[in-house]
Amino acid sequence: MLWLFALTLLCIYIRPLNLPLWVYSSLGAALCVGFGFVSLSDVAFVWGMVWDSTFSLVGLIIFALSLEKLGFFEVLAHYTLRLSTHRQTLHLQTWKFFVFIGVLASVLATFFSNDGAILILTPLIIALLTHIENVKFSRSPLIIFLLFVGFMSDFASNTFIFSNLTNIITADFFTITFIDFALAMALPQLFVILAAFILFWILFTRKLPKTLEFKVHTQALPKPSITLFCFALITLLLFGIIGGEKFGIALCVFTLGVAFLSTLCGILTHKIALKQMLKLAPLGIVAFSLGLFIVVFGLNNMGLVGLLAEGLKHFDTLPLFAQIFSVGISSSLGSSVINNLPMVMLGDLALKDSSNALIFAHLLGCNVGAKLTPIGSLATLLWLFSLKRYGISISFLQYMLVALLIVPFVLFFGLLGLWVYVKIAGIFL
Repeated sequence: MLWLFALTLLCIYIRPLNLPLWVYSSLGAALCVGFGFVSLSDVAFVWGMVWDSTFSLVGLIIFALSLEKLGFFEVLAHYTLRLSTHRQTLHLQTWKFFVFIGVLASVLATFFSNDGAILILTPLIIALLTHIENVKFSRSPLIIFLLFVGFMSDFASNTFIFSNLTNIITADFFTITFIDFALAMALPQLFVILAAFILFWILFTRKLPKTLEFKVHTQALPKPSITLFCFALITLLLFGIIGGEKFGIALCVFTLGVAFLSTLCGILTHKIALKQMLKLAPLGIVAFSLGLFIVVFGLNNMGLVGLLAEGLKHFDTLPLFAQIFSVGISSSLGSSVINNLPMVMLGDLALKDSSNALIFAHLLGCNVGAKLTPIGSLATLLWLFSLKRYGISISFLQYMLVALLIVPFVLFFGLLGLWVYVKIAGIFL
């Protein structure tokens, strides 16, 4: 079974024949069933675990893409940049642009998931920074801001259940409510964002010009009614998720609902072509998610989860601080090697009798710590592949140098924030 798991991951990472990611995970799942590592009842169990989370992510990504087509983020960027510029000039201090991009990435990752944030921000950053006149002969600022966006999209995906596929899976598995999840992750998320801002600025401030001179093309903004409609959909999504828990309504009902309404608005206003949206819809994520989790469940059947659970018992005698950091670091290393989707499932199964503190430490390790390698998260893989379409290549060495300088410290502060929250809230093991 281990050889099949390793082969499936290897195919996902190197993409032989350049096929879609879901092809490799689906083939791995089929082989698991064919060799008897996983039964059809196991497949049904896995589907019961991941169907809501997977369709929720699909809905969020479609919603984010629809909002982009409707010009919602264009309005947000326009007024933010206008407020940041000096006397209506096109000169913008770099630190202001840095803060703006970081805040925008954090907001998008929080409300539209890490995958949605990367899908939106990557073309936005490329469009903006390829029209900077005073650095047009240097690619350094472009690479720096792309790395910043790529890391922030995952770092800021901890606050809400729907901010990351790993969050949805874990919250469903442990039946954690939306409010309880947000309360527990709010302080760690704040620590993570602040640490990421400070570290990125310290590391790269000398490589950036002091001011950026934008060559902005004046474009008509969408009608205020469309922007207000977009705000209404976001509000509907948040209130729907919170209220839906009381009635046992699946999360994907709301994400797919707002995705449908935003797409319909785009079609009626001629902002969105149905054929184009169908091509962009990430339906392959459904097959990718199910296939990969079936392969991982094969490891569970081989006894790997039992070994992990036994290993966790050695943490019981440690102080709370050490337990949180031990689980977070272990999940980070595991996610960095085998990807955070397999790791979150293995960790959830192993932590089924553990406290909420360790569950959230596990999630921070999978969300933040997974960025230690470029194969650690699905969002990073999608991001690196999408950059190639723009003729931009970030080498493995470039990525690892930034990750080793940033990720361990950001994860440390995230786990520290969780420990502080647990102490304040009075949650003890």
